[in-house]
Amino acid sequence: MRKSYLIIALFFTCSAGAQQLSLSLTEAKTKALSLNKDAQISALELERAEKVVKETLAIGLPQVTARGSFQNFLNVPTTVLPDFISPAVYGVLIAEDLVPEGSGGTPGFIPAQFGTNFNVSGGVTWNQLIFNGSYLIGLQAAKSYVELSRIQKDRKDVDVKLSVSEAYYTVLLSAENTSVLKESAAALERMMKEIEAMYEQGFTEEQEVMQLRLTLNNLQSQVKNSERQEVLTKQLLNFQIGLPLDQELILTDDLETLINDPLINETIAISEPDLSAHPDMKLMDSNVLLQGLRLKEQRSQYLPSLNGFFNYQKQAQRNEFNFFESGQDWFPSTVWGLELSVPIFSSGMKHYKVQQMEIGVKEAELQREQAIDGLSLAADKARSDYLFTMENYQTMNENLDLAISIRDKTRIKYQEGVSTSFELSEMENQFIKAQGNTIQASLNLLNALTAFQKAFNTL
Repeated sequence: MRKSYLIIALFFTCSAGAQQLSLSLTEAKTKALSLNKDAQISALELERAEKVVKETLAIGLPQVTARGSFQNFLNVPTTVLPDFISPAVYGVLIAEDLVPEGSGGTPGFIPAQFGTNFNVSGGVTWNQLIFNGSYLIGLQAAKSYVELSRIQKDRKDVDVKLSVSEAYYTVLLSAENTSVLKESAAALERMMKEIEAMYEQGFTEEQEVMQLRLTLNNLQSQVKNSERQEVLTKQLLNFQIGLPLDQELILTDDLETLINDPLINETIAISEPDLSAHPDMKLMDSNVLLQGLRLKEQRSQYLPSLNGFFNYQKQAQRNEFNFFESGQDWFPSTVWGLELSVPIFSSGMKHYKVQQMEIGVKEAELQREQAIDGLSLAADKARSDYLFTMENYQTMNENLDLAISIRDKTRIKYQEGVSTSFELSEMENQFIKAQGNTIQASLNLLNALTAFQKAFNTL
């Protein structure tokens, strides 16, 4: 029985281990491009755009329609005709002196039924667009729409990678903060036991014990809060990647590697942004192109359009329902033709629409020029922000080293009875504040790095 329990426990241990997923930052961003819901939606939008192109192309291809109808006249329609028979008959009789002149009265109307009880018809119609300026421009616009959707997808992918990077950094920094706080709490707990022992022997005052207990309680509360925040940051990272919130992740990159990558620092120092390849710049180029196509489409309204058609039809009329019997007559009808439409006069409506499209093109060109200046400014600002955050990060690390040294020396003095618990508490709080400042500076530096990579299109 004990062996069975051991096997079961081993099975669940292995199952839990199998659920773990190890990811570097690069791997996390790559996985997010396929799992993140926003990335999936942008991919579907691109697929939709490709279908729109095919739909637009199909407008200019042959369109074939088959039609059929069946009619059963319960009462065949009646038409009233003028009575042209009676005057002719009476005219002959009068001429032959068979009836006296003036006979026949006033001619009336004769009811007549034309048609049969059952009518069946069936045929095929083929339509072909031969020339239409709007169609040709629309086909170009549809292809440009695909390119626009592709650019928007690339832009969304950048946003997804940015969100994953920031979440990845936050998890690492949260874990670092929890580790430091636990280490400090463990050190204070050891000191607390020593001080309590000294108090029991009468070598220190109760106030010293209470002050140290107050500091330890506050630190333990911060540890618990940091642990909760660490869980939340991991869930946020899973959410950004597109994984289940309870998926256990092992982050293989560490803060030191990400912050002190010499290749990144060298790139930041010498690189210049390639604005033409930036998604925002491509978006502006695409907007200029689409506005130009809209202008062309409006101008094409002045051109004629030409369509061709072919229709073949057969029909039959019966007083009895015998359409499936052989030897009965079916009457064919075949026609083909062309339909030409030439715009002549629209009271200036087309003219003013063209002028509106021309204004739209000018606006798109101005927006493109503005985007160039904006992206250049954003790139310069991103470089400046990174350099500033790097300097601030280095300063905070120096301050942390000083705070650690001061705290350690104060602990030694306190154990030797030279320093008070109040001074020890102050130095502990100073260290925790310096540690928090360092962690915030690290986060600012990493976020500035991702902002730089986004501005330079290297994320």
